[in-house]
Amino acid sequence: MKSTDSNRNQIGDNVRCCWSPRRIIYAIVCSFVFWTQFSEDLSTRENTTTRFMLGTSVSVSIGDRYKTRRHVVDIVFQEIERVEGIFSTFQPNSSISRLNRDGHLVNCSSEIVNVISRALNFSSLSGGAFDITVKPVLDLYQEFHRKQLWPPSEQRLKIATSLVDFRNVVVDDDTIFLKSKGAQITTDAIAKGYIIDRAIRVLRNAGVNSAFVDIGGDSRGIGEKADGTPWIVALQNPREFNQYLAVIRLRNRAVATSGDYERYFVPNKKVHHIIDPRTGRSATSLISATVTAKIAMDADALATTVFVLGPEQGLSLVNRLDGVEALLVTQNRTVLKSKGFDVAN
Repeated sequence: MKSTDSNRNQIGDNVRCCWSPRRIIYAIVCSFVFWTQFSEDLSTRENTTTRFMLGTSVSVSIGDRYKTRRHVVDIVFQEIERVEGIFSTFQPNSSISRLNRDGHLVNCSSEIVNVISRALNFSSLSGGAFDITVKPVLDLYQEFHRKQLWPPSEQRLKIATSLVDFRNVVVDDDTIFLKSKGAQITTDAIAKGYIIDRAIRVLRNAGVNSAFVDIGGDSRGIGEKADGTPWIVALQNPREFNQYLAVIRLRNRAVATSGDYERYFVPNKKVHHIIDPRTGRSATSLISATVTAKIAMDADALATTVFVLGPEQGLSLVNRLDGVEALLVTQNRTVLKSKGFDVAN
């Protein structure tokens, strides 16, 4: 699972420790990108708006060949802000913060129940490699890093790890509660994908059939670009930033990447923000894991899950799931792909 920086107001994997470039996935969505402005002319060029939100760059590109109205994109960004207010652990009045503080949450909206239930499903599917109750361990790493006390003591780590168990989260109709005192959750490894999906939903409801939404490198495209070609995502080499590992063509699909280069606590990147909830320590068998899926919420969660599981178990899981493909980079720089990666996208 992924950690966050307690001094930033965000959801997702956008903070850096010993800070390295985050833009490991580049979305080549148009010839020209405009910073918070729109071209109102009819053309075959995408209209792109980019703003800084969630602690990272958020871009919305529309490829429909009609006069795009600005208010549609404004509604998209309003929706992104709304959902952040539900799932952010940095906003004290968010639903997740109240759940962590009170140990229970009543009269939950359907989307909260949906996201947490989906997270618990991935936890069960992966044998605990994905676990939203990992927050006490992530907080411990952030605390010791902030105070420049490294590494965390074995005793403190053992106490924090003892609080990690996705089975302590109970969803009962519109009520969610935590069974263990001191347990806390973070939806960072799934909420960013959900936010992307919500943005796509807003665009579709507005009649947009061609669009691309990117949040900090995780993205989802619907339809095609204005010129009739697919949306293109180039996967950058996690150790050689001027090289690309693959090019993915997205039509009605999403892509997300997890990697040890995103945020790390020591210069050699052996201790980084993607924690194996089962051990309380950083997962180290992979450098990066890229997953494509039908929706961004699944791609986001599975990228973390596969990274923690490692090459063999990770690919085994992906190959069992319909509509999911993956590209992995091991510590010795070997590139591994799921059985349908080259043809599924």
